[in-house]
Amino acid sequence: MKTGILLDHERAPEGNAHVVRALLRIEGEAPVAAERVPLNLALVLDRSGSMNGAPLEQAKAAAALLVRRLWPEDVVSVVAYDDVVETIAEPATGAAQAQLARQIEAIDARGCTNLSGGWLRGRELVARGRREGGANRVLLLTDGLANVGITEPERLVGLCRSALDQGITTTTIGFGQGYDEELLREMAEAGGGSTYYIESPDQAPAVFTEEIEGLLSLCAQNVTVELRPARAARLVLVHHAYPRHAIEGGVRLELGDLYARDPRLVLAEFLVPTGDPAEDADVAELTVTADVLTSTGIERQEIHLPIRASLAAGPHVEPEVRRELLLLEAAKAREEARKAQQQGDLDGAARSLHEVAECIMPYADDDACLAEELLDLRLMEDRFGAGAADAADAKYLRQRSYAAATSRPGNLRSISRVRPHGGLPLPAPTEPLIAPGPDTPAPDTP
Repeated sequence: MKTGILLDHERAPEGNAHVVRALLRIEGEAPVAAERVPLNLALVLDRSGSMNGAPLEQAKAAAALLVRRLWPEDVVSVVAYDDVVETIAEPATGAAQAQLARQIEAIDARGCTNLSGGWLRGRELVARGRREGGANRVLLLTDGLANVGITEPERLVGLCRSALDQGITTTTIGFGQGYDEELLREMAEAGGGSTYYIESPDQAPAVFTEEIEGLLSLCAQNVTVELRPARAARLVLVHHAYPRHAIEGGVRLELGDLYARDPRLVLAEFLVPTGDPAEDADVAELTVTADVLTSTGIERQEIHLPIRASLAAGPHVEPEVRRELLLLEAAKAREEARKAQQQGDLDGAARSLHEVAECIMPYADDDACLAEELLDLRLMEDRFGAGAADAADAKYLRQRSYAAATSRPGNLRSISRVRPHGGLPLPAPTEPLIAPGPDTPAPDTP
């Protein structure tokens, strides 16, 4: 595990202090082939009536794709649930599951949604096939509309948190325009995993590729960062939106797992009073702790990083810090736009997106990531401005905002509506994923 800090500072508006921004970068070292992380996964598929049609077909295709991409020695189990929970496959390696992909493809839609029962069975199967030093994870594929069993969001989130304490993580994947993004995001956050939104069928392969490649490059688990400002300094803001807890003298951030292919970032902002110009200013101390995977097992590591800044030389602009700040401002603007849409203020939503796009535009020509960000913001601004934004757009905004605010670039790659080549936009959805017709099912009933 490697760490580095970049500093950016300028005089505060009041003149007797400095604003210091510290960007912490945590990188993992990729496991070599001989140290490949063993996988123990439970795929939990929602087969309830509300998933019937396109959402269930997407979920089954995605799950079958994942099974086909696993290595023979990986352990996988499969659960399907409606109001009844059914174990499709017990935990086993590939040699014992030659027909598993076909079994998944044969799952059909049925009744109500016992989400808690499905997840609990998945956790039980993962615990049964537990692999020390491996990735033990429940992957929940659902629209998140629980109406049987445990339905209270706080209790479902608590289940995921307790499983994480036992070394079992939870990733949630939402399907359909009606899925409950709040519940699935909170379950994934509490469970130490990722959350995704599959908006259209062609996104499913990218999402599962992202999830599996991430699991295979797992470097460390339970990564936390403690920030303690120096005696004269003040922690003003942590720009990234990780789960956090107050500790003595500062705050602890829960970053979850660390993958070799995706570093984790923390951007913190401090206010430091003007001091002796001949001395560097103490800003803060950061402590990074993690359970790091090594060739011999798991090693608990702790890294202490004192932050000092030379403020007397005048303002210092660090391009990488400013770039991350722009990306996080875009994430905030998307969340503001989503909330404005919920209140029926489409002009306000478009305005939030427009303002941050204007801030990004001067830098987009020299930065491919910011150029893609700008194009995506303009596309969404146009949809709100034309009054064409719908429920799928709101979910897209939430997912994109969440991915940026928790430094998960992989999630951004898998959900982007902008093609990576040529900068051409993907067609935004204008109709429901399930067109009304004679086969359209009635919604779940309690």
